[in-house]
Amino acid sequence: MVLDARTTSFRSALLEWFREHARDYPWRHERTPYRTAIAEIMLRRTRADQVVPVYEGFVREYPTLGDAARGDPDTIRERLKPLGLEWRADNAVMFVREAHARYGDELPAESQAVKELPGAGEYVSAAVACFAGGSPEPLIDTNVVRVLGRVFGLRTDGEARRRREMRELAAAALDPEQPAEYHYALLDLAAKVCSPRKPLCQDCPVATAVPCSYRAQARAKSDPSTGQANWSPG
Repeated sequence: MVLDARTTSFRSALLEWFREHARDYPWRHERTPYRTAIAEIMLRRTRADQVVPVYEGFVREYPTLGDAARGDPDTIRERLKPLGLEWRADNAVMFVREAHARYGDELPAESQAVKELPGAGEYVSAAVACFAGGSPEPLIDTNVVRVLGRVFGLRTDGEARRRREMRELAAAALDPEQPAEYHYALLDLAAKVCSPRKPLCQDCPVATAVPCSYRAQARAKSDPSTGQANWSPG
């Protein structure tokens, strides 16, 4: 099967699964550029469920970019303290202040405009463009690398997200008509099925539509006499 057909089948199966198994988070309903950026800054190296109460309290106190930019930096840092990582709180303070200085109350939904801001970076800027702006820009983090790498047989070690083959695959696989839903689906699959350790390969919604390299390796290491796996995928 050629790559185009595989990525199309993968995308269709993923989105079909997502319609019934989507996780529900507040930032998925409030997709302004500002709120999307704040959510993504909070989500760095942190579980989504842990972010929910912090995010909800933050946007309640600072509903707009202007409100956050005018907020007391120490208070903002205190609001983010439950998430840990002091550098993240510093990034949030720098981000909202510089963003407001450049763009006023309306943060643009263009990745390049956001990427130039302190504390943003490639992923946050692409997320704003995708989730808030509807732009079909590929998002590549450890979760995306894990799922795509396992299914399509690409290396996931080291700086996999920077390798050309991974970036080309991420761009080819995404749905240009539903980029936000596609990426949410990919993240949800990574969290609920294709986990870092002991993935639930038997429950994978895409493995029936697309031959999964990772699952094939697991089956190859099964006990041939019983047909039962004697190997636990890592």
